[in-house]
Amino acid sequence: MKEKILKYTGTENLAQIIERICFFVIGFVMSFAKIAGMFSPFCISFSMSLPKKWSMFSFLGGIFGVIVCFNSFNGEVYICALTIGMILKIFFDFKSTFWNAIFSIISFGIPNIISMLIHPVGFGTIIMIYSETILIGSFTVLFKFSLKNMNIKIRKTSDLIGLSIIVIAVLISFCNLNFANFNFGRFLAAVLVIQAAILIGVTGGAAVGIIGTIGLALFTKDFAIIGAIVTVSGFMAGIFKPVGKAIQAIAFIGTYLLGCGFFGGLSINSFIEVFIASCIAYLVPIDIFQGIIEKNGIKNFNFTINGDMALKLQFTAKALLDLQNNIQECAKKMDKMSYKDISDIYVKTANDVCKNCGLRTFCWITSYNETMRSLNKVSNILRQNGKIVQENLPIFLKQKCCKLDSLIQSINLGYRDFICKEQTSRRINEARSIATEQFTGMSDLLMEMSKELSDFEKIDSETTNIVQNILKDRGIEYSGISCILDKFDHLTIDLYLDELPSKNEIRAMVETISEYIGRQIELPTIIKANKSYKISFFEIASLSVDFAVMQTLPNGNSCCGDSYDFFMDGKGFAHMLLSDGMGNGSRAAVDSLMTCSTMRRLIQTGFGFNSTLKLLNLSFAIKSKEESLATIDTCTIDLYTGQTKFIKAGATSSYVIRRGKVTEFGCTSLPIGIIQGINFDSKELKLSKGDVIVMVTDGATSSGTEWISSELKLIYNQNANEIAKTIIDSAKRRSDPKHTDDITVLVSKVV
Repeated sequence: MKEKILKYTGTENLAQIIERICFFVIGFVMSFAKIAGMFSPFCISFSMSLPKKWSMFSFLGGIFGVIVCFNSFNGEVYICALTIGMILKIFFDFKSTFWNAIFSIISFGIPNIISMLIHPVGFGTIIMIYSETILIGSFTVLFKFSLKNMNIKIRKTSDLIGLSIIVIAVLISFCNLNFANFNFGRFLAAVLVIQAAILIGVTGGAAVGIIGTIGLALFTKDFAIIGAIVTVSGFMAGIFKPVGKAIQAIAFIGTYLLGCGFFGGLSINSFIEVFIASCIAYLVPIDIFQGIIEKNGIKNFNFTINGDMALKLQFTAKALLDLQNNIQECAKKMDKMSYKDISDIYVKTANDVCKNCGLRTFCWITSYNETMRSLNKVSNILRQNGKIVQENLPIFLKQKCCKLDSLIQSINLGYRDFICKEQTSRRINEARSIATEQFTGMSDLLMEMSKELSDFEKIDSETTNIVQNILKDRGIEYSGISCILDKFDHLTIDLYLDELPSKNEIRAMVETISEYIGRQIELPTIIKANKSYKISFFEIASLSVDFAVMQTLPNGNSCCGDSYDFFMDGKGFAHMLLSDGMGNGSRAAVDSLMTCSTMRRLIQTGFGFNSTLKLLNLSFAIKSKEESLATIDTCTIDLYTGQTKFIKAGATSSYVIRRGKVTEFGCTSLPIGIIQGINFDSKELKLSKGDVIVMVTDGATSSGTEWISSELKLIYNQNANEIAKTIIDSAKRRSDPKHTDDITVLVSKVV
């Protein structure tokens, strides 16, 4: 509730005061609610279902309400029950629904037992007290269920049920309030029904009418008929929604009059109640309720928009793949049409030099085989020397060719032209390969974006307003805010700023945001792009990861050819990266460092692993003329579900220890930077608390891999740092002194 108040007040202190007044008033109103004029379970149940910081004020409001109407049934018992409940809440603020229900039963049962001991009662009264005690416990469970999310956002059916229970309790409370035979409960029911019919239509008027009828009937059976007539009136008013509010109000009043005339019981007071409710609904602008409709209706709206956008992105991705395939097909046809080999040089020479020669018949008909054998020898000479001279020609050509100088000149010119075309073709093939790889990477990126977009369930505009007010109070300037709920109801908050707040300021923001939105927020991830910053907050997941890493360098090396990284993104995922550059030393360090740093930047920016790996492979292919390659070993853990995915390219085995059992994941794919269109090895499994992941570079497995599994079975219960130290110490002892390599051990333990 606080965040709703903060949205309109803008200051935290005033919001807290208004918040406490609201719960005091609710407790006060709830104390008037009675079922069938005998049972009053709502105030105790409602107060016990609240967290301690709110329940105190609700209890006080309930006690004050009972005192105001002390002549009501068993007033002193309710005062004692509310007092006991408040004391129990102070010392035992249990968060579970079960214990809240038990404590509410205890708080009402103790004063009743004492009262029965002082003033003995009959069996019928005992049954009534027992029934009310059970009702109090049951309604505590219902209220706890209803108010679990204090924002009261209609995200799913359970939230709608909870809100309905609250509305019923409020209606019953107002039914006890009368002024000159004007009943506020019936009036409130009429207001809610006609307003729902105007805002939503037929379904709104009928649904709210049914809820109102339940509340009126629980108060007294005499109100049940009125509730049914109001429900039918709301249905009829909803039918006329396309016509306008005025016709809806007239239809509501007319249907109510007909219903009362048919069933009897029409009174001037009930007519006045319905008439005033209709006038209020007509006069109140719809814009006032538009925000509520958008917040509760935006789920379907966003689903439609997100679904359409996701489909468009998927279609675009498929179109890019088709374009890539078309390019490859055209390239194949062009290759066939323009295909050249070295024999074309001699065909051209025969046409240019031998065409008008008197010995042409002898060379190309009588001694054709000998001529071709001689030219094949010329091909080898051309490949070796790049040209031919008279001295290294075959003897047959020296003796038989009468245009030797022209022959040599034509062959050399033809070969230079052949070499140019061959090099051009090679460069075109390389460019074509890079282009098709880019199309594939772009297609994968769009596919990942479409999947991510389809996972977005709604934009949480209310949380956005809260965060805006918090930043305003703290004087923090921002360029953009995005608050997204995915289909699993996980919240992600992205802030875009030009200046980064201090660490203490960020920590304070986390605490404040968590308090105001009713969700526990983790410390954020921070990404810098140029001179701007993106701060991503996400909910604390049920799992976390303990990271540890150990490295050792061969003798004489000043830098390690292995690079690693581990980080959390803004979506509740933990990532571990490990790369081994080609060889060791500075060259390997550059390649592995480029791999890890580029992958981290792309993943944090929002790229998926498939597009990230393909873009990284492409980067290695074009970054230098010299051969450049590196292994990739990645692991990603969903901290909400424990679902874990491994992706490898040329990396050595990784190890997972689950409940003492070690599983080894090998790799058959090549490192990145060798060929385009590389395939990556992947493996998925689900982890839970206590499971361990161990990733190593090939320096640790130079003496074999069996010992790692045996070692891990003995030490998996230790913390991540101890496991990493044990493995790297064992690897150093087992390594061959003559063939040393960098050793890196990266350990992640789920806690």
